[in-house]
Amino acid sequence: MSLPPAAGWKRHLTSDPGSGWASLPEDLLDVVASRLLAGDLLDYVCFRAVCTAWRSGTADPRGRGVADPCFHPRRWMMLPEGHYLYPGHPNLGGFIRFLNLDTGVLVRARIPFLGVGNFWPIDSVDGLLLLLRDTVDQEGAVRLLHPFTGDIVQLPPIGSLASSLLGSCPATLRNRRLTRSVCTSVSMDAAVLEYIGISPDIVD
Repeated sequence: MSLPPAAGWKRHLTSDPGSGWASLPEDLLDVVASRLLAGDLLDYVCFRAVCTAWRSGTADPRGRGVADPCFHPRRWMMLPEGHYLYPGHPNLGGFIRFLNLDTGVLVRARIPFLGVGNFWPIDSVDGLLLLLRDTVDQEGAVRLLHPFTGDIVQLPPIGSLASSLLGSCPATLRNRRLTRSVCTSVSMDAAVLEYIGISPDIVD
């Protein structure tokens, strides 16, 4: 014959089951957060969103998304939309699709100034986007953007870097014909390297 559970035990089960999770020890919270961050940034962001205690006890990626390599979305790759809709196309409303190379998850992130002011993504490293302003008068302004936190680092304009290589070439011709195939490398101390390919006919 089965006996009914004690009243006190029943009351214990119906109490708030999440109250204990919110008060995890700080060292355990750090371990869980660091393991999630080592795997994927968005898992870490979801972890911080669970409750106020977890959010306040872990580092906020915003404001350090570019400078701190541990917050780089390393396993995310920018995807084209197809149908001739390149990133920054007016019909996309500033949205870009990203694919997680490990899980196959797709997310869409909105980058407000993409395509506005002639900024276009030309490369990606560690999930960060390298944006170039494709106008002559702006000397090819360059920005490094974290697509999920919105953090931006402004880099020296390509026109100013190329002037030391192509000093005798007129500025208008230099900026129009400069091959803007730029690849980037972000080191562990957040240094950014730019490699500029120059068309042979520019230096002839």
